[in-house]
Amino acid sequence: MARSGAEVDDPTATASEDDRLTRRLSDHGRRVPLGVQVAERIRADISKGGLQPGEELPSEAEYGERFEVSQRVVRDALRTLNNEGIISTRQGKRAVVGSLRPAAMSNYIRFLVDTDPSAIDELMDFRALLEGHAARLAAERVTDDDVARLRQAVAEVVRTGDDLEARVPADLRLHELIAQLSGNRLIDSMLEVLAETLAEERRRGAEIFQSAGIGHEQTNDQHLALVEAIAARDGDAAERCAVEIVKRAGSYWSSTTFHGQPR
Repeated sequence: MARSGAEVDDPTATASEDDRLTRRLSDHGRRVPLGVQVAERIRADISKGGLQPGEELPSEAEYGERFEVSQRVVRDALRTLNNEGIISTRQGKRAVVGSLRPAAMSNYIRFLVDTDPSAIDELMDFRALLEGHAARLAAERVTDDDVARLRQAVAEVVRTGDDLEARVPADLRLHELIAQLSGNRLIDSMLEVLAETLAEERRRGAEIFQSAGIGHEQTNDQHLALVEAIAARDGDAAERCAVEIVKRAGSYWSSTTFHGQPR
C-alpha cells in the first residue's frame, strides 16, 4: 500500500503503523522488530537476485512502499545489513551490495599479531592452507591465456633480483593472480587480507634475509616450479610448491618478530 510523504515523515503516524505491522508480521506470536524482518527480506532479495558487489539497491522510499513500512524502519534494516558487511551505505546515495572488507579484517588480525607475536606462525599455517588450495584450484581451471599471464608475472619476480622495492610488490602480484585464478572468491579475499596484514613482515623478512647474504635463487626456483606445475595442470605439485613457498617464507618472517634474523 503506497503512503504519502507526509505519512512517512510523521513520527506519530509511522510509529503506530510500524507497531501494527510488527504485530502482523510477528513470528509465531513473538514480536519481531520490523527492522529485523525487513533486513531479512532485503538479505533474501540480494541472495535470490544474484546481485553482485557494487550493485545498487532500491531507495529507502522504494523499500518502504514495497514492504509497507516507514523509511525509519528501512534505515534501521539497512544499518543492520551495513554493520554485517552485506551492503555498504553511502551518504546521500543508494546503498550498494557489499563485499568482504579486507581492511576491517586486516586490522583485527594486525591487532592479534601485535598483542601476541606468536600468532604469526598460526597465520602462516592458515596462509599455507589457503595458498596451497588456491594453487590446486588454479591448476584445475587455468586456460592457456592464464598460463601466459602467470609466466609473465613470475618472470617479473625473477627480473627484480635484489631490488626489494620492486621484488616485494612483484611477488604479491604473482600470488594475487594465482588466488584470482583459483576461481574461489573467499580464498581470494582471505589471501588479500593476509597479504595486507603481513606486508610489513614480508618486507622486513626480505631485508634481513638479504642482509644475511642469502640470495633469492631458491625462492625464484620455487616460484618458477609453482607456475610450471599450474601450467601442467598438476594440482598435487602446484599445492606442494605453494605450501613449500609459504613455509619457507614463514620461517624467516616470523623470526623477524622475535629475533631479528632468519632462523
